Amino acid sequence: MSGSVKRFWREVGVEQVESGGFTVALDQRPIRLPGGNRLVVPSHALAEAIADEWRAIPPGESFNAQALSLTRIAGTMIERVAPHRTQVIDTLLGYGAADLLCYRSDERSIAQEQAALFDPILEVFFLRYGVKPQVTDGILPIPLDPRLEHELRADLGRFSDAALAALGVIVPVLSSLFLGMSLVNGSIDEKQALEAAFIDERAQMRRWGEDVELLDQLAVKARDVNDACRFLFLARASEANEA
Repeated sequence: MSGSVKRFWREVGVEQVESGGFTVALDQRPIRLPGGNRLVVPSHALAEAIADEWRAIPPGESFNAQALSLTRIAGTMIERVAPHRTQVIDTLLGYGAADLLCYRSDERSIAQEQAALFDPILEVFFLRYGVKPQVTDGILPIPLDPRLEHELRADLGRFSDAALAALGVIVPVLSSLFLGMSLVNGSIDEKQALEAAFIDERAQMRRWGEDVELLDQLAVKARDVNDACRFLFLARASEANEA
């Protein structure tokens, strides 16, 4: 959905579909995505949360896609991730080849802070795969070890479409595949992920003072990560119900 449009519907409802999953309907008409697909999500909880986004728009008021964060991620899951999983995984692996956690500052105090936050996260991947991600304080790119890339690709291939859609938001915001996968796997929480991702910005403000514009940018990034995590949590409600 591009541009700004006005609310034209009276009622928003959630309906179960024959093939499984749930759709959101505006005046009993299922929402259609830009590619023509129906918006169908795996859990009733996620569908209700998406419906709440549409209900929150006042009658007759203009709105744009920024007001529909869960809807946007669901659309990505359905029209980009599901039909193009290999390409999505390739894109995510590209972030792993230039991962924030693998590039350290040459300033001692910042490097120590990075090590304290980054190394325990990378250690989990080493214990899982038996391959240690390389770390440098230089600026030249470090290609992923082929064995590590193979293991990461295999792990990503086991992720649901919802998890890959969430990672598609989280990884670019955090500039780190390792942080994104750790967050989605539950080995770190949002606070830990954001603390690790924004070390440079905090160091900049310690040196030069509080920057309102920078703080606003970080708040937007934190909100995007929260939206993606909330989307995945609600999508996984169906898995919990089936267990």
